[in-house]
Amino acid sequence: MISKIKNIVFGLKPWELILLVILLNFLNNYMFSVISNLFNISLNKGFNDHYTIKEKIVLFVLAAPLIETLLFQYGAIEIFKSLKIKLRHCCLLSAFVFASFHLYNVFYFLYAFAGGLLFAFLYVKGKNQKNAILLPLVAHIIYNGIVFISKSYLV
Repeated sequence: MISKIKNIVFGLKPWELILLVILLNFLNNYMFSVISNLFNISLNKGFNDHYTIKEKIVLFVLAAPLIETLLFQYGAIEIFKSLKIKLRHCCLLSAFVFASFHLYNVFYFLYAFAGGLLFAFLYVKGKNQKNAILLPLVAHIIYNGIVFISKSYLV
């Protein structure tokens, strides 16, 4: 069963992988929102009100995914690989470092760790297709953009 799922996932086109990771990130968000609500701890870190909408778009939707992709997927994974660490461990370490920079509370850390694993997977998968940085970057921008729109205009 696992090998069948693995074959399906590894056979997906880049845009299908991006869509899959975005959907899994929303499932991850929902799951940790439910769990954190049981403990009455907010998973939502919110926006600072002193930024304009344009500044929030540039910072949250564009700059954060770009910087985080360069630091936590490209930088971390490549540094750990250069230390001869196994690729799966590189991905775990990359996700841990990514989550550590999102340490607003324990639930947000766990949520970010799962998201970091998804972005690390996209980076590694993209490495085989020569678009390693592009896959997690696009997925992260789209995900943050949808979250931004929903928090800014739907809530």
